[in-house]
Amino acid sequence: MSATSRANPSVLVFATGGTIGMRNTDNGLAPDPDFPEILEAIVADISTPLGINWRINHLHPSIDSANADASTAPRIARAIRARVRTQRPRGVVITHGTDTLAYTASRLAFELADLGVPVVVTGSQFPHGADNTDAITNLTLAIRTAARAAHGSPVSIAFGGAILPAVRASKHSSTSLTAFAAELPLAAHPVGVPKLLAEPDSRNPVRVLSFRFVPGVTAEDVRAAVGGKPDGLVLECYGSGNAPMARPGMLGVLREICSEIPVLAITQCSTGGVDLTRYAVGHELAAAGVLDGSDLTLEAAIAKLGYLLDAGFRGEDLAKLLKRNLVGECASRD
Repeated sequence: MSATSRANPSVLVFATGGTIGMRNTDNGLAPDPDFPEILEAIVADISTPLGINWRINHLHPSIDSANADASTAPRIARAIRARVRTQRPRGVVITHGTDTLAYTASRLAFELADLGVPVVVTGSQFPHGADNTDAITNLTLAIRTAARAAHGSPVSIAFGGAILPAVRASKHSSTSLTAFAAELPLAAHPVGVPKLLAEPDSRNPVRVLSFRFVPGVTAEDVRAAVGGKPDGLVLECYGSGNAPMARPGMLGVLREICSEIPVLAITQCSTGGVDLTRYAVGHELAAAGVLDGSDLTLEAAIAKLGYLLDAGFRGEDLAKLLKRNLVGECASRD
């Protein structure tokens, strides 16, 4: 930890894994066992000239972000809350693998909305030791932002020279140094996350999956999408909320699924959103029980539905909250 004055801002860096902490091996990129010491040196080199105190914690065991599951983001959120409570940093930086960074960051936007300190998620396309690494520039941006952003700022992503709202970001490139982009929603004032109705079960977090409509999909394909008994389903629909409702059995299968779990419709398009009242097939989806996902991104739809289900919301209460802009994730449909 930095030995600079206590008056200086302090940043907690919480490392969870990912490419940033890897090195090249004969079998490709793999976790670098020396990364804890290397990260300490990197953070010191960034923070000392800026007059920032720092502390580094690591998630144990670290994760390859491709292996993230329903428990990953809530687990990180619990760890961050505990450390903020005891260490009282000015801000928090979370390093994460890029594959599922947007999914984790979206969920953290809900989980940590009331934390009171800035939380910035970052990572890199190339490992820390690569000649063309973006690890240092991304970490620098993240640390600067965490130390200087306003208290209560929403969770953000620092990557490729940009600060993006976590709850609107998606990974759009597997190779570019500007791997993430965010389409901002229509102006709508966030109302904040609701008070939990139930304490989330950390041992059995809810699972929310997605299903993308493509030409050739059958009703049985949709039924198979919930064969593993998820707790919620996000439908990636065409355009403003269209689906192949003329397929034999499609309406019946959707009614059956909606009677068991919440189903949320979003658009496959990169901009715009769903409006189930626009087309007749949208009305059919709504009649089956499918909920309107407005302009939620896929990552935010999974995060929001999962967060609200974990918080104990069901039925009409859940449907109402899904329409509201809680943390900047969508345009309200109230």
